[in-house]
Order: sequence, then structure tokens, then C-alpha cells
Amino acid sequence: MRILIRALLVALFFISWHAAAFAYGGLWIARGATLPAMKKLVLFPMSISDDLNEFAINGDENSAVFRQNDYLHRRLSKKLKDTNFLRLAPDIGEQRIRENIAPFAALLAPTANASKRAAEVHQLTMADGYLVPHFRENWVRIDISPETAFHFTLRSWTERRDEKGTRVTKDYSYPVTHIVPEKKMEFRIMDVDYTLYDKAGHEILSFENSDRKYFADPVSMYKDLAEEFADVLKAARKGKFRLKKTDEKAVPIAISRISLPEDMAEDTLRERAIRFAFSDEMRRQDRLRFDSASPRLLVDMRIERCELVPTWHPPTAWVTTSSTTHDESWTDKQGKRHEVKRTEYTQSVSHAFGYYSYHAVVEGSLSLTDARNGAVLLRKSIAETDDKKIDACRHAFREFCKEVAKYVRKSGLGKAAEDPNL
Repeated sequence: MRILIRALLVALFFISWHAAAFAYGGLWIARGATLPAMKKLVLFPMSISDDLNEFAINGDENSAVFRQNDYLHRRLSKKLKDTNFLRLAPDIGEQRIRENIAPFAALLAPTANASKRAAEVHQLTMADGYLVPHFRENWVRIDISPETAFHFTLRSWTERRDEKGTRVTKDYSYPVTHIVPEKKMEFRIMDVDYTLYDKAGHEILSFENSDRKYFADPVSMYKDLAEEFADVLKAARKGKFRLKKTDEKAVPIAISRISLPEDMAEDTLRERAIRFAFSDEMRRQDRLRFDSASPRLLVDMRIERCELVPTWHPPTAWVTTSSTTHDESWTDKQGKRHEVKRTEYTQSVSHAFGYYSYHAVVEGSLSLTDARNGAVLLRKSIAETDDKKIDACRHAFREFCKEVAKYVRKSGLGKAAEDPNL
């Protein structure tokens, strides 16, 4: 019984750990967005341009584009059963959309006006909004694993086991030079973002996710990203990221300034994902409430480094041992039966090609200041690593928010929040 209880506790620990470890990547949700009320959404084909005006449409059912568009539609429809996703594509689009080619073409025509496109979508389909997936990156890099020589001493031997014990026979050793040949490695880089618009053309949700793999099929790779997006959208519709109702005595806090590396500062989607990640971690603290209108505390965020760092793993080779066992038996002249187990051991060399792995590194500092007089109350240097940049930021934010909550508790700011004059 005790063993069973221990096993159940271990299982619950890993389940809870997995749930806590699930990363929501570059998510942003507009405050006040009424996601649960959106029951009918138009799903655009994959956009392949940064201005979301060029769409990858292909009627060939064997093409990667067709299967990627089709898979996203099927996963969203399965995960969010209370939402009707109309697939906007000329091959298997909704019949009501396909009946009139002119309005259909108008929806995919280039436009710089999201409100105009949203109005046309709503007029044609009566949908509550539309969703545009977008390839930020989708390309293949060729890495070369160089030819490399390894030197080993291999051995082969035989073990005989009988009633007299174990004996080793035919024991040989010999040198071997093993060559790991040169290998061209296809390394696919895929980065996708999704933007959800309401029927007025306002952006109300965005999510970015990426992956990097060797010899990856583009459709299978995209399926993993689409699966995660479907989970995130489902969680968002259920209110997982909604700012919780906090005690009015909780201390109001907001971000005063964000300093980001140039490549991130110029990217609106990533900059607001950073803000959302911080507010999402802050909302988990009971003694704090996120309030940008009248904050008591301000956070100065300086991220000096946020990048993916490559690590080269050179070709490797190793010795493996395999064996074959035979059972033998015979009867001697005295009628006594003998049994022998003979095991033959041989060694060979296996190898793996060289490859790159990546990890995200985030470095910078976070400062907490008094909104009334600018006094610095708390300062923390951050240095975090993770598989993805935004998740490394989240880890840093989480620890900082805990320290802020601890500071509020010890300093008595929570009591001071009852009287703004204190």
C-alpha cells in the first residue's frame, strides 16, 4: 500500500511539474479582449510576407502549404469545439465563401487597412473576427559535419560456462581506425506567429513560436507549432491569463520603461510579448496588482542581451559490444550429461555526426522604484537560460516578482496601500 501511495505521489509531482513547465512563448493578449464571445472566426491561409498581404495558397493536396493550412484548421476545430472556424482557402474553403469569387478575392487582396479587411470579413461571413498565421522564417541551412578519424582497440572473445566454471577462450585484440564521413546536415528553421483580429480590425491576441531541427519534415515540424498554438488559444479563451481580482489593499505596480536589444525593440510583437510576460508573472503574486493608471511601484526593465547561442557538438564515435549465446550438451562414456553455455562477444564502432544545439541567454537588470519619489527600492541582475528567449525572460521575471512580493510584505507597503498618504 505504501509503495502504491508513493508511486501516486511521484506521478502527481511529474504531472504538476509538466503543467507548470508548459511555456506560453511569445503570447500577448489585449486587456479587455472578450475571447470567449468569439464563436465564429475566419482562418486565413498562411501569410508569407511581413505586411500580412501575401498568402501561401496551393490547391495541390500533396503540397506542404496545403497540409499546413489544413492541419491548423483541423487542430483548432478539434481543440475549440465551441468555435466555428471558417477556412478561407480556394481549395476546401466554406461553400458560402466559395460561392462568390469576387468577395473571396477581395479578402485576400493586399491592404494596409486592417479595419477595412475586418469589415469585409464580417460582411461576407458574419464572423466575430479572423486569424492570420504568418511565417516569420521557414528555411533550410546546410551544416557540414567534417570527416573525422577515431582510433580504437577492439576485442573479440568467447566465454564457456559449465559445471567447472567460466573460461575465456579465443581472446583477440586488434587496432581499428574508424572514419566518420563528411555529412551535409539539413537544419530547418521555422518561426511562426499568429494574430487574431476582432470584427473591428483590432489586434486582440498574438502568439509567436519557433523550432529548429535537423532533417525535419516541414509539415511535421509545423504540426508541433500549430498544436501548441491551439493549446494556448484554448487556454486564453478559458481565461487562464485574465488578470485576477485582487484585494484592493494590494499594491498597484506597473512597468515604467523597457530597454531591449535593437532587434527586439523594433519588433512590436516581441516587445509587447515581453510586457505581457511580465504582467502575467506579476498577477500570480497576491500582494500585487498590475495597474498602469495609478501605480505605487514602478519597474525599470533593462534587457541588454537576449539571443540564441549556438553550441557545436563535434562528431563522436564509440565502441559497442554485442554477443551471441549458444547452448551445447553431450553425454560422456559414463552416461553423464554435460551442459555448456558458449557466448561469443564481438565489438564494433558506432558514430554520430556533428551538429549544433541552441539555448537562449537573457542578461540585464530589473529595478523597483517608488512611483512617488523615484527612490530605488530593489535591484536585481538577471542571467537566465532556456530553450527560447521569451521563456528565459519569464524565468527572470518570475523570480523578480517573488522578490518584489517579499519586499512588499516585509516593508509594510501593503498596509500603506490602504492610505495613500503613508
